[in-house]
Amino acid sequence: MGCRICLSGDEIDPAESAIIIMNHRNRLDWFFLWAALLHGCPAHRCKFVLKSYVRWIPGIGWGLQMAGFLFLHRNWKKDQEFLRRSLNYFKKLDENYLILIFPEGNHLFAATKKKSNAFAKKAGLPGYDYVLHPRTTGFTFLVQQMQKNSRLDAVYDLTIAYPKTLPINELDILSGKIPEEVHFNISRYEGDTLPRDEEGIKTWCEQRWAEKETSLKKFYSEKNPNLRRLSSKVRFARPWNAMFLAIASWTGITVFTTYLTFFTTCGFYYTCFSISGFVLVSYFTYGIQNFELDLFYKYDCLDVSQ
Repeated sequence: MGCRICLSGDEIDPAESAIIIMNHRNRLDWFFLWAALLHGCPAHRCKFVLKSYVRWIPGIGWGLQMAGFLFLHRNWKKDQEFLRRSLNYFKKLDENYLILIFPEGNHLFAATKKKSNAFAKKAGLPGYDYVLHPRTTGFTFLVQQMQKNSRLDAVYDLTIAYPKTLPINELDILSGKIPEEVHFNISRYEGDTLPRDEEGIKTWCEQRWAEKETSLKKFYSEKNPNLRRLSSKVRFARPWNAMFLAIASWTGITVFTTYLTFFTTCGFYYTCFSISGFVLVSYFTYGIQNFELDLFYKYDCLDVSQ
């Protein structure tokens, strides 16, 4: 699409189990993040923490369910139990994984900024212009649970910035409003350097966001967009042959399956059956990823209360 990914800071180690935290500038951050992660870890090992409604999106939402993404319902008692079950499941599989969470809970725009700063004022915290104040409950739980499971190798703190064009939503992309560059700065923190108590982890996260505000303020204060940098040392991600192969392969598969759906009887009924299955599972359960957990705990001896 002509968008250049600019990276600075530390590299993500695919051999680690870690948490990724990032500021949430718009609804498309995750889209560009995939390009950055392509240069750091296998995509199937990264699980995003997302709002529950995303799993309902036809096609995309179903795929994210199949990939084991973590969908939250804004009901902490329910979400806490789901996260505990998921992390214990990952521990039992004994594979490395990355979990991405947006501690802000929403992307930055006028209404969320106003709400965030109103909260900050009541709490005696400074107002922010470039980030929202983080909601630390989910992040704190992830850190403590992964510490308990001896699976927290690191926490990666990512800062995302758009030096020129800033798309806000999917319609912007469809209308051709594509950013020329997206910048990511990555800071790695050893897992054993993080506090273990809830208040300490909360303070640690808040300090990272204060640093982001300062960094982004400096970034956007540069009047020439071509000179905006999150770090003096920037490396530009180069397209991989594997990426072009993936695009070509999935384009071919999409065209082929579309042909089978509309021009063959078996393909049509198979597609209808698959769509019906996804809709029913999504409606009557909390998603395929939760259904998988239920089956796992039903037929495995792992104690879910650990």
